[in-house]
Amino acid sequence: MATEQVETAVGAHLVGGLKAPDAETAMSTAGAILGRHLYAVTDGETGERDQWIGWQLGKLTSIEGIDVVGVKETSAKDNPEYSGFPAVAVDSAVTELPAGSLGYAQAAESSYPIYKMLRREGALPDGVKFQVSVPTAYASVVAWIREEDQEDFFGVYESAMANEVERIASVVDHRDLVIQYDVAVEIGALSGAFAAAGELGDKRYIVDALERALATPAGDVERGLHLCYGDYKHRHFTVPQDLSLCVELANAAGDRADFVHMPADRDTGRDPAYYEPLRDLAGGRLALGVIDYEGDEQRTRELVRAAAEGSGEMEFAVATECGMARIDERGPGSPSLERLLELHAMCASPIR
Repeated sequence: MATEQVETAVGAHLVGGLKAPDAETAMSTAGAILGRHLYAVTDGETGERDQWIGWQLGKLTSIEGIDVVGVKETSAKDNPEYSGFPAVAVDSAVTELPAGSLGYAQAAESSYPIYKMLRREGALPDGVKFQVSVPTAYASVVAWIREEDQEDFFGVYESAMANEVERIASVVDHRDLVIQYDVAVEIGALSGAFAAAGELGDKRYIVDALERALATPAGDVERGLHLCYGDYKHRHFTVPQDLSLCVELANAAGDRADFVHMPADRDTGRDPAYYEPLRDLAGGRLALGVIDYEGDEQRTRELVRAAAEGSGEMEFAVATECGMARIDERGPGSPSLERLLELHAMCASPIR
C-alpha cells in the first residue's frame, strides 16, 4: 500500500544499528530496499556492537586497572529499565589506553572492504557513502565509570576515542566517509536522568566536549550528530516534550556538524508544536526519527505530517529515533528490518 509522501521528506537516514547477522547482509538489505533514498549506509553495528556502548564494558575491563565494582542507580523516571548500571572503577595508574583497545577502528576496517565490494557490484548505488557511527567519549565514561573516577578518566578515554576515529579516517577514503557522533548520555545528564561528576554535568563542558569530538578526524571528512533521548526497549529515559534541547545543542556545535539527526517521540511528536524549535536551527542537513519502531504506518504518517507543519516545511530525511539493531525488544509482533526500511521508502522521496 502506497503511503502519501510529504514534499519536504527527502531521503532516508540510517542511525547506526541494523538487525542483521553481519555487515554484508545489513548493507545489502539497506541498499536493495532504499536505493536512491540513501545518502550513506552503515555496517549495521552487528555482532558484539548491537547493544550500542554495551560492548565497551568488556573492552574496558580487559585492561589492567579497570574493573566492575558494583552498581550505580539512575534517575530515568520515564524508563525504569535504565536503572542499575554497572559501576566501573579506574585505577589512577591508568593514564592511557592501549592503541585500538576500544575496537571501533577495527570494526570499520573490517566492514569498509565489504561496502566497496557491494558498491562495485551495484548492490549500493554510486555515491552512497560509508557512515561510521561512534559514541562520544562522554557516553561511555558517564554511563559506565563510577562518579569518583569520571573526571580523571574522561581525558584518557577521549584521547583513545579520538585515536580510533583518526585511524578510521586513515583507512577509509575521505570521499566515502561519514562520521556520526552519537549523543545520548549528554542529553540524559542535561535532562536529569543520569548523574555526571563535577563539571561533567555542566552544559558548557558538554558543548566543549562535542566541539572537540567534531574536530576529529582532521581534514575534509563529513561529520554530524545523532541526538537521542535513549532507546532501551524503544522507550526514552526522559520523554522529550519538544526539540528545544536538541536544537540548542546542534546550534552550539555550529558549522562543525554537517548534519544532525533528532528523535521524534511517537506520542509527543505527533503534535506540530514538538518541531517548532527547528525553525531556529542554524543549518546543515536534518534527519528526523519519524519512522515508528512498531511499523505503524498511520502513526508514521502523523509524525511526518506534524514534522513538516511544525518545522515550517523544512526539508528532512526520514529515520527511526535510534538504531534498528534491537527492533525485537518489544517481543512478538515486532516489525522486521525489511518492513521498517520499506516504511522509510514509502514516506520520503528519493534524494534528488
